[in-house]
Amino acid sequence: MADGSTTNFDAELTDAQDARGLGAKLRSFAKVNPRFAPDLARTMLARRDHSVVEAFNAHSEKTGYEFTSGWASNNIPFVTPLLRAFAGKRGDAPIRYLEIGAYEGRNLAFMDWLMPDRLDVTVIDPWFDEALNPEEKYHAVEPRFHRNMARTSFRSMTARKGFSTYELPKMLAAGEQFDLIYVDGSHTALAVLIDLCFCASLLSVGGMMVLDDYWHDISEIGGPGVKQATDQFYGAFGRYFEITAVYRQVALTKIAEIPR
Repeated sequence: MADGSTTNFDAELTDAQDARGLGAKLRSFAKVNPRFAPDLARTMLARRDHSVVEAFNAHSEKTGYEFTSGWASNNIPFVTPLLRAFAGKRGDAPIRYLEIGAYEGRNLAFMDWLMPDRLDVTVIDPWFDEALNPEEKYHAVEPRFHRNMARTSFRSMTARKGFSTYELPKMLAAGEQFDLIYVDGSHTALAVLIDLCFCASLLSVGGMMVLDDYWHDISEIGGPGVKQATDQFYGAFGRYFEITAVYRQVALTKIAEIPR
């Protein structure tokens, strides 16, 4: 979950000293999709269990996971209640789970801890690409990912090495379907919009799609970012989704098939 946010994100949202900047940011939510603003307020006020982070970190240490970053910790208190409610509605049935952007597998390890023996996982990530991340340190990420995944209890695990913009069309052509999708890949608006459009078709009715890094309105390489793509996607296809939550992430539940 490379959201690039600070550990003081929650404080910044509620600190009166930051009210002017916050107001501008909140107004930007409603500019394209007016429904997002009340859902943001509702989610911000919802009760979140911050003890989950400590519990998962203890589990990670005990299991022997190898993580060099803690991005997932920013989102765990927010997303945990959503995932628990989602899993609870499905009883003991297996959950077909797609994750775009895995890095070392920290979020996957968290999902396995939260929903043990429930997930049939497909993950998409290029891991190392000379044009994208040429630094030598990135050579170690993929082997570390596989070592971490060997410690999980997933029902099944399929890793597709490549860019989601190329892999998702193949999966749609093959007729694959998922109950839960986590989108945390590229932060450029073009790539994000492609991801969302394909994921919308891959997601089963009643399934939930969690879109990470919604606050990124400028990508790391410049140009429009995640927020613009998410707003445009919802502007076009919002009638087929119910807004489940809005905060660092946007969670959408599919309520009808999209004609195509």
